[in-house]
Amino acid sequence: MNESIAIAWPTDDELRAVGETKVLFGHQSVGADILDGVARVYAGASVAAPVIADVSSGEDAPDGTLMHACLGVNGEPLSKFAAFAEMLDTPVAEGVDVALMKLCYVDITASTDVQAVFDAYTSMMADLEAAHPDVRFLYTTVPLTADRGWKSKVRALLGGDDRMGPADNVARERYNTMVREKYAASGRLVDIAAVESAGTDERSQDGHTYHVLNQSLTLDRGHLNEAGSEAVAAELLKTVATYSPVA
Repeated sequence: MNESIAIAWPTDDELRAVGETKVLFGHQSVGADILDGVARVYAGASVAAPVIADVSSGEDAPDGTLMHACLGVNGEPLSKFAAFAEMLDTPVAEGVDVALMKLCYVDITASTDVQAVFDAYTSMMADLEAAHPDVRFLYTTVPLTADRGWKSKVRALLGGDDRMGPADNVARERYNTMVREKYAASGRLVDIAAVESAGTDERSQDGHTYHVLNQSLTLDRGHLNEAGSEAVAAELLKTVATYSPVA
């Protein structure tokens, strides 16, 4: 079952707080979808949008900026962790108030050593928090993929693994469960997967329950459409606002 979802929109005060916050966001393609959603959330509000600046090249940006950069290689989560940690030690990160990074759905699949990736993530975040005590670090769950259609099911049976099957979402569910158990109580978790799966029923595969990306929020079963990008962007903005130094 897939239904349209109600979005918890940030208030004008929250949007203003984000606009006065220097944010560093590491991501890949789904992250670009989220940033598109950020622009649309502000476009529909009466509050001026922050500058959204790509700092992948190492160029600094002014305060009150949502800085972002593509991290590592898709399918290689450890490369993304290393790239994020390295970026926090460059001049780009000077004066950053809030920082976060996210994995993509291709980074956690049925073939992933989920425990090893989770351990690497928590170790990296602990090291960064110790090294940068003035930065408020946020945590994220990994995005999901939507149910396969019949064409995708046929391709999968013929050996065409798109890394979007039930077993892949089972792995993502395991990873996200560990992230929630570790970080949800901190109040600093941007639960991308929970937003994406809103309005869907729980699935089951080989005795394991899991969630999927709501079909109404996606373009291609993995990337976000306008509704999906706005929903996740709203969640991100509300969390950033909570931990803005002007909040």
